[in-house]
Amino acid sequence: MKKFDTGLKFFFFLQLSILLNFHKGFSGERGEIRVDQIELSLTQGYLTVAAVFQNLFSPKIVGTIQSGLPSIIEIEIRLLQEDKKSIIRKRFTRTISYNIWEERYTINSEDSTRVLNEFNEVKKFGSQLENLSLITKNILNENVRYYVRIRVGIIPISTLQAEKVTDWLQDPNQSEEYLASDDRSSGFKLNINKLVSFFVGSKKRSKYSSKWYSSKSFRINELK
Repeated sequence: MKKFDTGLKFFFFLQLSILLNFHKGFSGERGEIRVDQIELSLTQGYLTVAAVFQNLFSPKIVGTIQSGLPSIIEIEIRLLQEDKKSIIRKRFTRTISYNIWEERYTINSEDSTRVLNEFNEVKKFGSQLENLSLITKNILNENVRYYVRIRVGIIPISTLQAEKVTDWLQDPNQSEEYLASDDRSSGFKLNINKLVSFFVGSKKRSKYSSKWYSSKSFRINELK
């Protein structure tokens, strides 16, 4: 157990100064978040969906990520019949974090982990969905028309959550904390998993998302 000293407190206050002003001017800084394209296909007997997103990464989101705190992309997908009967609904998330010591980004999703060195690569990868398997072809009726709806959003750290961390840092009873050491001279490594749990655990977390966007209707035998 190591002392959570003044220098580390200053480091966190520097991060929080970004977060406490996060909501000011966030909406519409680079236009509304939107789904730009939806493409459907058949892959190995599955209906798969691909999409392109616009305006996920506002300057505020970039600042949050590069401060060392995570942001979470959430993609919601629905498959419906033409009469609006719901067939399936999926939720897919990606967590983007930045290691401020190694200067590299990590994108974690349900089935993969990708490490990138440049933010432009992060933006490119985070702004698209590639061939996500939605449902097996055999379940769908060839005589029924279907369509897919997609909504995408990004979950920032809320002002309230940032203020809670500030209170924690200022609490004299919290001067010590379990911190994992590494080989660096500081002997300090941020427990990012614990921090992520704190920020996204609230049921009242803030979320900025696009509207629902719909594909053209289709019959399953029309897809390639």
